[in-house]
Amino acid sequence: MKRFYLKCGVFLLPLALVFLPIIYHLERFRELESIEVMAGGGRNAELISLAYSDPMHLVKQEVLKNRQPSIIALGTSRVLQIQKFIFHEPADFYNCGRSVRRVQDLKSFLSSYPGKKPTMIILGLDQDFFGVGDEDMEREPRSYTSYETTYSSRAVKASKSFFSLLQEGKLELGEGSGDASRIGLNARLYSDGYRSDGSYLYGKRLLGEKSDGDYEFAKTIKRIDKRKGRFASAERVHPKAIEEVDSFLELCKEHQIHVVGFFPPYPHKVYRRFAEERAEFPHVFEIQGLLEPVFVKHGFLLFDFSDIALLGSNDFETFDGYHASETAYLKIMDKMVAAEPLLENVMDMNIMRSLLSNPYSARQLRAELEEAHPKLPAIINQQPK
Repeated sequence: MKRFYLKCGVFLLPLALVFLPIIYHLERFRELESIEVMAGGGRNAELISLAYSDPMHLVKQEVLKNRQPSIIALGTSRVLQIQKFIFHEPADFYNCGRSVRRVQDLKSFLSSYPGKKPTMIILGLDQDFFGVGDEDMEREPRSYTSYETTYSSRAVKASKSFFSLLQEGKLELGEGSGDASRIGLNARLYSDGYRSDGSYLYGKRLLGEKSDGDYEFAKTIKRIDKRKGRFASAERVHPKAIEEVDSFLELCKEHQIHVVGFFPPYPHKVYRRFAEERAEFPHVFEIQGLLEPVFVKHGFLLFDFSDIALLGSNDFETFDGYHASETAYLKIMDKMVAAEPLLENVMDMNIMRSLLSNPYSARQLRAELEEAHPKLPAIINQQPK
């Protein structure tokens, strides 16, 4: 028996020498925390952002179950700049940004909603939701229940991602913050991650660790030129995408949920590039006219902020060619409040006015991180040229 154990030890030793350092690395940055731990520490955790997996849509489901907020922001990553401190009761708000990836996820999200449903949804609808083909619309909605629940399954998945990044030469190592309230490598190395209210702090961009063409949006323009990904052209606005929104709004109405919808902004330079071939992008230029009657039918409002210039903002008020900043999103909220009395009732107008008149910079409302130099100018109320 001893010989058997000895042989097993000799066989497992190389594996242990490979995997134990990886497990140590993952544990050191809290990359293997469970959904329950990440959600349970939501009120106290400063930031959460894992580098080797992305279960945040499930973490947010768990947070919803624990907190039962009455107001949520729902959409892709493009709604993540709405924060709790602009509401009368900050604890009543939670940002569910990135919980959906495509339009057919909306009903799945609401049907899977844990516990008491919210009374209001601030809904961001990405323009590319509607410039899709038949194959895109046939994809299954996102699941909000399936995830690797055991420690071993999380470790295996993260280890695979570790090796992939190592092979690609993209593995990131470093000391980072030892703050126990920060979960994940991105949070500890770059102050990048989800805040306790579900919004997102873009630490990498604020610290200059990641840039997108130095605000010339060269990468985004190139993707438009190549019709790539979310910047692909379309022959039409897909009618089934409109139907999905209609069904979602009907479901919201059944549950007595008030919806305020909007199209998130592109930088003005990106919007102008779309406009050069307007007929190729009906989901950018025709979608408001097609979808607004659907919102009106259900008694809701829909706003179009596709061009950031419509906010009185300039292209400094963005993180990249797809995501507007906190300052731009405060302007979005301000414009929606002016037209939507129910939204005005829950907003703290004194805080909003104070922040609008004196933001920290073009990208941060309040000072969280010192931005990389040269520091971006404070908000400028002029139209981009």
